[in-house]
Amino acid sequence: MRRLIAIVVSILITLLALEFQAQTPPAQTQKPPQTQAPQTPPAQTQKPPQAPAPQTPPAQTQKPPQAAAPPPPPAQAPPPAQAPAPAAAAKPAGPDPLQLAEDWMVRWNNLSNWTLTFEGKEVGREEVVTKMMELYAPDVVAEVPPHDDDQIGPVILRGSALVQKWVDKISRTQVRLLYIHRRQTKRQFEGTKLVYSSPMPWGGMGISFEIIAAWSRREDRRKFTGPGSVFLQYNAAGKIDRLRLYVGEIAEVTAL
Repeated sequence: MRRLIAIVVSILITLLALEFQAQTPPAQTQKPPQTQAPQTPPAQTQKPPQAPAPQTPPAQTQKPPQAAAPPPPPAQAPPPAQAPAPAAAAKPAGPDPLQLAEDWMVRWNNLSNWTLTFEGKEVGREEVVTKMMELYAPDVVAEVPPHDDDQIGPVILRGSALVQKWVDKISRTQVRLLYIHRRQTKRQFEGTKLVYSSPMPWGGMGISFEIIAAWSRREDRRKFTGPGSVFLQYNAAGKIDRLRLYVGEIAEVTAL
């Protein structure tokens, strides 16, 4: 009995082994990879060119209306080029102070350059007085030395009428008028005439210079001299509207 059971068991084991072997796939041997030959693409037949289909523009979203920009300002034409002002239109140069001083001195010294005829008629005196008065404005103010031995201090004359009386008296009572513009010497400058000038705040120009006055009295020919100075103020019209004639330390000149 035992032998029979052992045979049956062995048969069952064999069957099971065969069934398990049948279900297990056979082992495959791995082949080495093969390089593939390059494939030539098949010849393509050229298609006729086709007209591009019209492209429909993409739909645009409607933007809200914007305010119109202000128009640009009109272009301004450049100003016309101005021609340079001629030299004559330039501001004229002011009068030469030295020339003004010389003019006053020449007319003053000429007050004695007139003569008397045998009949006692004056020849040329009115002309020299008129020439001197051409320098003054109608409202001139003059400060002059006294002509009276008893008077102390200067004499103030207002208006051209009074100034003309004073000038007329000088021409009648004094001779050999020799007012000299004082000169100054320094280093290489010998005998330079100095005139100090300044513009007036209200217009015009003022000048001043030093003098040495010399004259003789007509009645007795006694000669006098003294240092002094002249101050002149010219208005915008070139006329003298203020005069100051100062002569100090007057001394009589006597023969040795």
